[in-house]
Amino acid sequence: MSVVVKGKRGPVRPDALNVVRGQQTRSRIISAARTRILTHGFEALRLDELARDAGITKAAVIKSAGGKASILLTLGDEDRQTRLQVIREAIPLRTGLRRRVHDLSRRLLEVDLARLNVVMAYIGYMWFWTGADHDRAQAMLDETRAMLEKLFAAASPTPLSAERLNVLSLRMLSSYVIGLRDLRYGRATLDDTARLVADLVLDPDPD
Repeated sequence: MSVVVKGKRGPVRPDALNVVRGQQTRSRIISAARTRILTHGFEALRLDELARDAGITKAAVIKSAGGKASILLTLGDEDRQTRLQVIREAIPLRTGLRRRVHDLSRRLLEVDLARLNVVMAYIGYMWFWTGADHDRAQAMLDETRAMLEKLFAAASPTPLSAERLNVLSLRMLSSYVIGLRDLRYGRATLDDTARLVADLVLDPDPD
């Protein structure tokens, strides 16, 4: 996808040297932030330390990637893209609704367990984004819900109303967070958690 970057004198070629360098710098910052959060947690993330990791100044970190909240939002979007791919792969399967939700939940949990410090920080921070960050977070959430609704519609043996699809997507998101927390604190196994999510989403719905 071609990206047009606007400069002071108009559009700048996306392959311009300064644009490429800026993207590389931002990529280093985001990668270093992920490593620090996975190792030490989000609360321990410090922009001055992040700047040293990326080989730049703290001011350059803020200019390229924003503050801690914006960096976390970018990491959350990276993780969300892999979740969306898992959902896309599940949509055309031929399994029933309950089996589809169970298997999808298990696969998503496996993916997120490997990056749990980032995922849980992202979930927790969703209450606090403001302005453009809030708008971006909401758009990300809406897209994820829309993808889940496609899956429910494809897996259901009978047509589902828009209201019903909306309810199922909300149940899926909320029960997934509950299940992820149970896994985080060792309260359930991966299989038990996947079953719990499917039950919370669909019960008292029939198989």
